[in-house]
Amino acid sequence: MYALLGETLDGISTIRAFGAQNALTARLVKILDLQQTAYFLTFTAQCWLAIRLELVGTMIITFACVFAVMEHSTMAGNEQFAGLAGLSISYALSVTQALNWSVRMSSDLEANMISVERIEQYCRLPSEASRQVPGDKELMDRPWPCEGQIVFQNVQLRYRPNLPLVLKGLNLTIPAKAKVGIVGRTGAGKSTLMVVLMRIVELDSGRVEIDGVDIRTVGLTLLRSRIAVIPQDPCLFQGSIRSNLDPFEDYTDDRLHEVLRRVGLYERQTTTQGKSTATSSPVSSLSDKVLEGGSNFSVGQRQLLVIARALLRESQIIIMDEATAAVDAETDSRIQKVMRTEFKHATCLTVAHRLNTIMDSTHILVMDAGRAAEFDTPQALLNRPDGLFRKLVDTWEADHGEE
Repeated sequence: MYALLGETLDGISTIRAFGAQNALTARLVKILDLQQTAYFLTFTAQCWLAIRLELVGTMIITFACVFAVMEHSTMAGNEQFAGLAGLSISYALSVTQALNWSVRMSSDLEANMISVERIEQYCRLPSEASRQVPGDKELMDRPWPCEGQIVFQNVQLRYRPNLPLVLKGLNLTIPAKAKVGIVGRTGAGKSTLMVVLMRIVELDSGRVEIDGVDIRTVGLTLLRSRIAVIPQDPCLFQGSIRSNLDPFEDYTDDRLHEVLRRVGLYERQTTTQGKSTATSSPVSSLSDKVLEGGSNFSVGQRQLLVIARALLRESQIIIMDEATAAVDAETDSRIQKVMRTEFKHATCLTVAHRLNTIMDSTHILVMDAGRAAEFDTPQALLNRPDGLFRKLVDTWEADHGEE
């Protein structure tokens, strides 16, 4: 119920634009009915328990009074007995409240123990590999990776034990500084390549080398800091432009302004008096406010900010997981232009959503059932009449028309 309310508030403009208020209201009423049904059962159980606890308390009070009366014939005139009788009856009157409190506390304890069970389960989860390893110092002293060649050798991967393999013996060599477009059917293993390179899931078998270095011998901190990922949903945090680009304040203002200019989000012009002022660019200064999720920027501008973040790190390997799937064709073209010019000296792996965005790549990788079915230049793959890439292009053109 709370999730629906939050989603409704976030998408209120879209709901009003499509006139979906009645549908959302009906859905909320249905969820409220389910919630009230559960609450009614809970309230009924509480009333049932309260009546029985009151009955037990009443019986205890009755017994205390009866015993005091029964002993009156033998203990009459004894002030000590009178005081003890009054004390027992007084405590008996408060026993109902104590019973209610005891039952409620035991119920809360049982419910809160679930949290302890969850913590115990998390403690038993296998941890990631080491953040730092002794060999990292040698790689940090030199620019690794310097070329960006990636070699997959008989790579097999499954997401959890006892699940089927997602990558089934992948053998592939991606040349240095290559621009590779990755295509394939849903579930073919396209996005899994990013999981492998970032070591989010460890390999079942095989090895992956970047510039001749097995990534399993590298600490996770060093490995992930040298690879830039531009996801499909750009991730921005509430704060400023500076905190989103450089959260650890490792770079100067000039450097941050430079990467923003390179992606077309920041421009400055000099007036006739020699003063430098910001133009009507999306970003006027590094202190510009960024709302949660970057909601005060368009999807394309958020994606360009993420690209600027990757430019800032000067990574030699760039992974784009359908980075332009949620933007229009014009913004897609602009982002592709930035990618071609700014990352021309880096190895770029692009998981494609639109085939036309990867036709100018140096290589095309076609994934099929966890294996590299085809890997060659776009023209060479198009010349294969029965090739998978040729069939994908023909299907795309039939659905969208030639572009």
